[in-house]
Amino acid sequence: MTTNSSFLNIGNPQNSLVSNSAGGVHRDDASAVSVRSATTSAASNGRKSYDTQNLPNTQLSISSSSGQQPSSAQVDLTEIDGGLAMLLERSRQSLNSCKETVIFLKNRAKVEEDYGRSLQKVAQSTLKMIDRSGNHSQSTQQAAWQRLVEVHETLASNRMKFSITLSEMSDYLSNYVKAKENVRRRLKETEQRYQKAIEESEASLEKARAKYEMQSIEWEKLLVKTSKTESSSNVGSAQSYAISKTKNVSNAVSGIFGKHKGLTQESLERLGQEAGVKTKMANESYKRILQQTNTMRRDFYDVQLPKILASVMGLVEEVDQFLKFSLGKYAYTYESAVLADAITLKPIDMAAGPGMVEMVGDIDSKADLDAYLQAAAKAGGRVNRASIPYREYEMSATARLYANPKHIFGVPLDAQLERDHQQVPMILAKCTEAVETYGLQNEGIYRQSGQSSQVNKLRTEFDLDAEQVDLSSSSCVSDINNVASVLKMYLRELPGGLVPPSHRSIMLSYFPTDELDSSGDADGYETAQAHYNRDHDLALAQKISGLADAIRSLPAPHKNTLAFLFAHLDKVQAFQEFNMMNSENLSIVFGPTIFPAVNDPANAALDIRRSAKLVKFILDNRKPIFEAV
Repeated sequence: MTTNSSFLNIGNPQNSLVSNSAGGVHRDDASAVSVRSATTSAASNGRKSYDTQNLPNTQLSISSSSGQQPSSAQVDLTEIDGGLAMLLERSRQSLNSCKETVIFLKNRAKVEEDYGRSLQKVAQSTLKMIDRSGNHSQSTQQAAWQRLVEVHETLASNRMKFSITLSEMSDYLSNYVKAKENVRRRLKETEQRYQKAIEESEASLEKARAKYEMQSIEWEKLLVKTSKTESSSNVGSAQSYAISKTKNVSNAVSGIFGKHKGLTQESLERLGQEAGVKTKMANESYKRILQQTNTMRRDFYDVQLPKILASVMGLVEEVDQFLKFSLGKYAYTYESAVLADAITLKPIDMAAGPGMVEMVGDIDSKADLDAYLQAAAKAGGRVNRASIPYREYEMSATARLYANPKHIFGVPLDAQLERDHQQVPMILAKCTEAVETYGLQNEGIYRQSGQSSQVNKLRTEFDLDAEQVDLSSSSCVSDINNVASVLKMYLRELPGGLVPPSHRSIMLSYFPTDELDSSGDADGYETAQAHYNRDHDLALAQKISGLADAIRSLPAPHKNTLAFLFAHLDKVQAFQEFNMMNSENLSIVFGPTIFPAVNDPANAALDIRRSAKLVKFILDNRKPIFEAV
């Protein structure tokens, strides 16, 4: 067997020997923790030696208070299984807290640096713009503005300095953590090597014990066999004695009888003497290794482990205190940086200059405006106040036809809707939407006319491209009567009218001229809901049914457009308390437009009155008429 020796020596007083003043544990800087194990060759009969330094016994306790006498509530870590592992874990947590602080300080420094550089860049670029403008000295506002930007330059410088300080703190704490991690690692390795030496010694002890028991059993078997050959009585006693042994020994005795069967008495005695010598040597080796192992364990648990625990405890407290110191330094540095910004914004000593509030207070906007206007008045001329007239280019009819193949004025309704693939004309949809959005409360809507120039302009826009007309513009909204007028113009100029002449005559026939001056006519043409009575108002029901049949027989373009228009007029009369346009007023406006008079000057006046009566009746009975359609 070769000789194997290993040494571990922690002798650096700055790293491994930690003084714990708070917990009352002190160590001499000159002392060291060492473990040495050695095995000799087979020539020394398997002897193992374990030598340790003669170190004093150290009792380690954790007190609940720091810097005071230990209280009764203490924890003896040497008596706790895994106490060192627990304390090492606590040191790892402390070091991790330091690492987290390092990361925070580094990121905080980066944030402050980015903020300072960005603020400095903004301030410098703003000052350059002020210099290029060349008017910073001409007004109190520009002068105050320049000083405000210069203050931001100072704030940026303060933040840059704060960033440098945080970076230095982060680097210092990072180096400290690395050094203490090395100390923790060496202490952990020290404990692991002690544990390994103890485990190896215990393994050797187990082997020595097994060898001793095996030699004892062999010797016992030979003694029993020798006694049996001497006398039968002794054999009986030996057999009785063997039965009282354990099960393993009894089996071994029965085996030895077969093994040494046929040997002489002298041979058995000689083998018994040799077995006795071997048993004695195995017993001495077992006792020696047992003593060494127990000595090693006592030395570790009573001397070395407390010293390692004291070192780890000191490391934990030192790291915690240093982290506390670093956080305190950060807090103080942060407060100083904020205070420096505050003093820059609001100097304590007014001799150092005004603060930002005072700078803004020095601005005299009225004086600046007066000075600017006076300078501008001297350099400026007179304004040409004459209005610029609108000048529209008049295209020829042929050019207009080629320029806009989708003109709507002067185009029959059915051809127009078939061409545009629509249910109602685009101009009708847009104008009614604008009136319902902006003009329902406009007094006299559809009765009052718009400005002829604006109406003609809208007509031109619709005739060029109705889809591109925007009636939500300020010019249209400001005078909604222009929109209403262009809609009436479109209906008047519609070829063949909104209602074809044949249907127009049928619908007007329900209002003969002899009923126009009837005293009860106004009451007879009220809404169907108010006067619908099958016994007394049969004529009213007949008119509703007849008009519904006439409208139903209209071509689809005319029928849809007529229904759409009367639905819009019904919404207008719903706001009659605001726009003063009830069904009678609307019928006066739209009667001649929807049902124009025939070419008979003698009856023109009567036809206009009949048309108004017809429109009023349809408005008053719109729902029953168009529901029947």
